[in-house]
Amino acid sequence: MDAVQDQDQPRRGVQDCSHLVHQMYFNAGFEYPYASSFELYAGNENFERVRYPQPGDLIAWPGHVGIILDPRGHSFYSLVSTGLEAQDYEGTYWKSRGRPHFYRYKVENTGTLTAAKAPASSVATDSARQHVTAPVIEERFPVTASASHRPPKTASERTKVVPGSPGLQAPAVAAAPFEVPQSIIITPENKKPTISQVTEGISELSNASGSVLRTSDPTKLVLPVIIFERLQVERLEFKGDHGWARLQIDSRATVAGGETDYKGRREKVRWELRRTESGWEAITPTDRIYVPNDVAVRHLAAQLAQLTARDGGAAHPETVLRQESRLASLLSALLENKLGH
Repeated sequence: MDAVQDQDQPRRGVQDCSHLVHQMYFNAGFEYPYASSFELYAGNENFERVRYPQPGDLIAWPGHVGIILDPRGHSFYSLVSTGLEAQDYEGTYWKSRGRPHFYRYKVENTGTLTAAKAPASSVATDSARQHVTAPVIEERFPVTASASHRPPKTASERTKVVPGSPGLQAPAVAAAPFEVPQSIIITPENKKPTISQVTEGISELSNASGSVLRTSDPTKLVLPVIIFERLQVERLEFKGDHGWARLQIDSRATVAGGETDYKGRREKVRWELRRTESGWEAITPTDRIYVPNDVAVRHLAAQLAQLTARDGGAAHPETVLRQESRLASLLSALLENKLGH
């Protein structure tokens, strides 16, 4: 990646690990729309999940993403406080963050990588992507150096880019479904999180959960999906290593059991918090999925476009048309005027 290696100053907007990875792939000719580390961890249509990584593959946790250097040495490139350097994903800290997901850029039927055809455009900053229902969280957490026994540093998704990033090798192929992260670190220490920190963490979890809608028929999902307009943390409760956030959620629609209920509701929710070795975490509910309205619209629109593009060659066109109709109806309802307006 000569274009990245030759930079004397980081490009404006490329200030965190997810933007860096996006820029490196783009410069190498492997284009995909920008996605946060949470979205990449949950699953992205331009990448396929693999069990065994190769150089150039993505490695992702909720809140951090990097590029595999040497799988045999468990090394990957990551942004830390001292700049861009190799890290050991089998090191003590990274293992404490949970099992990472590995992803490989998808290839065309010809076996060649999909290359960028459009000229490079300015990369959106994190602040430009912030919105009411899913604000961006700035994570800071201790990270082991390239050797797991060395003293930890402080890492962040919002650290500056330095020259010397690795070249990107052409990935191969693999496959896996979209997934939802099970938790997110809110605070890296034993200090109890604030309402603001919990709000940001839960919003990011909900943002990442939107990937479950990238299915041909979201109404057939096992868990109910609550599509909401607003999320507000009213108070926090702590008892030992456990805690709970009392939330108020204004929903737009509920997708469950093959049906969609468009009646707006104001719901009181008790969201689980937990203290682990890595710090305080917000835990994803196991009985339902919460997705912000704008995130749902983005995923549903992309899924509808995919179905429309391939319906001519579908083996069962009637089924595809029914799926398109359900997606279009849900998308239309979510695009209507917001609650109270």
